[in-house]
Amino acid sequence: MGVLELVVLTMNYVGVCAFAVSGTLKGIDKNMDVFGCAFLGLATAFGGGITRDIIAGNVPPLAFRSEFDFLFAITSIIITLCMYRRLANTVKLLVYFDAIGLGAFAALGGAVALDVGLGPLGVMFAAMFTGAGGGIIRDVLAGEVPLVFTRELYATAALIGGAGLYILSEFTTLEVALFISALSTTILRIASIKFGWNLPRVKRD
Repeated sequence: MGVLELVVLTMNYVGVCAFAVSGTLKGIDKNMDVFGCAFLGLATAFGGGITRDIIAGNVPPLAFRSEFDFLFAITSIIITLCMYRRLANTVKLLVYFDAIGLGAFAALGGAVALDVGLGPLGVMFAAMFTGAGGGIIRDVLAGEVPLVFTRELYATAALIGGAGLYILSEFTTLEVALFISALSTTILRIASIKFGWNLPRVKRD
């Protein structure tokens, strides 16, 4: 296995784990039963990638062709459910797991777009759909307006990460570009939460 394949594989499992935990924590916060929590975890972990693959015509989506990915996500969900009672402040960690998943999946989505020869806008939007798709599905299923539409930098962070990936891929190896893109998206998302950065809103009368 080459370095690039190892980096992609690692980021994939980081994203799957982070989003599976994020979805499970949201289910716990909404007082769902264990099936609801697990379903929300799986939808969050694979929603963005499935959306990306359908748009790209890569069917059946990769998520349905890798049983190990499902087992990995289910394991993350079970651990979260079992450990939750021992960690009183676990739900507060939701935004951080969500930020890690956003960064990892945005970078991977951008890499897929690069691989099929898309330009900068294609890479940016592939990063956004892959990174933010799972979170949007999670929030809709949980009965909330998705974070991406309401506060802080979410999809915007993924777009910036995708742009960074495209630019960096012109000057360095894809492995380095992937790592920097994922890290910068995650940091930007966390910083927007900490400092309350938001996009402008249309003022209503």
